[in-house]
Amino acid sequence: MIKILSIINLIIATQALFLVVHFFLKKKGEQLLNQLLGFLCFCFAILSIRTYNYFYPFSDLESVLIRISNHVVWFVGPLLYLYVLYHDKKLTSKLVFYNIFPYFLIALFDIFFNKRDHIIHLQIISIIQISAYLLLSIKHSLKNYKESKQFFSWILPSLYTMTFLVSLYLIVHIFKGFGSELFPNELRRSFTSLLAIPIFYIAYKEMNSDNEFGIKPTKYKSSLLSNETTEQYLRAIEKAMQEEELFLIKNLTLQTFSRLVKIQSRHISQVINQNLGLSFSEYLLKYRLKEAKKNLLDPDNKNLSIFGIAQNSGFSSNSRFYYLFKKETGLTPKQYKDKKR
Repeated sequence: MIKILSIINLIIATQALFLVVHFFLKKKGEQLLNQLLGFLCFCFAILSIRTYNYFYPFSDLESVLIRISNHVVWFVGPLLYLYVLYHDKKLTSKLVFYNIFPYFLIALFDIFFNKRDHIIHLQIISIIQISAYLLLSIKHSLKNYKESKQFFSWILPSLYTMTFLVSLYLIVHIFKGFGSELFPNELRRSFTSLLAIPIFYIAYKEMNSDNEFGIKPTKYKSSLLSNETTEQYLRAIEKAMQEEELFLIKNLTLQTFSRLVKIQSRHISQVINQNLGLSFSEYLLKYRLKEAKKNLLDPDNKNLSIFGIAQNSGFSSNSRFYYLFKKETGLTPKQYKDKKR
């Protein structure tokens, strides 16, 4: 068993280091997001190296690795939570500071005072801390699920998987505290490495979305846009939808929208797809459904029929509106209206 577990931890450490190098050297995409993922993978690289060194000591660094790994685990929860928040552009430097800086202070305290008798307590507290951040991440994902279903539909399984593994790890530690071993010591020491599985899933999906190692889809290879141009186009598109409300135009097509915002249609599709993970039709539908929900609950529209509200929200077909609304909310427009009253 020791040999198998050591090989698994070595593979995890190698993969984690590969991802660390990738995200820190990555030039495209959002640099803050790349750095968050790079640090997250670095945490698991350290944890896996420490576990491998426990099975097959390759240096006298055991005590150093123990102390480092006991503190990098503090950053797993906050980094994952910040990643989830980043998707909704709700991440600020102040928020990053408040969620990261306290754990640097804890690490510095341990470095200076080096009290080894509190290590077990720190491990338990760090597990609870990760659990708290996972619950915050899940809560945020569920709250914003309907607005960004495409993103949260794949991030939630990763959060659920990690929550299960962390809960199991906590139970194992509690039983160990009472003198009962649920798993062999070797397997228990490899438990933290298992947490890398959902993190790797997130990292590779993020890497494949816009990477530098030839894995990037070739869909937009002939139409590369600079980061500055992409941001400029995205602002113009969002302004056209949010402030000018072009989504209210019935039978709005990509070509019509392109003429109105004075951006080539292929660039509109590219910017929306690469930054929001949506096609133009999905992007348009998102705004129309949001408007329909608002209009259904507006007291000023109480004399309007459902079809009248659909038309005022940009829909031209009543049957299609009913189908898409129920698919999105699980309710018919009337059921949604009655339920939200």
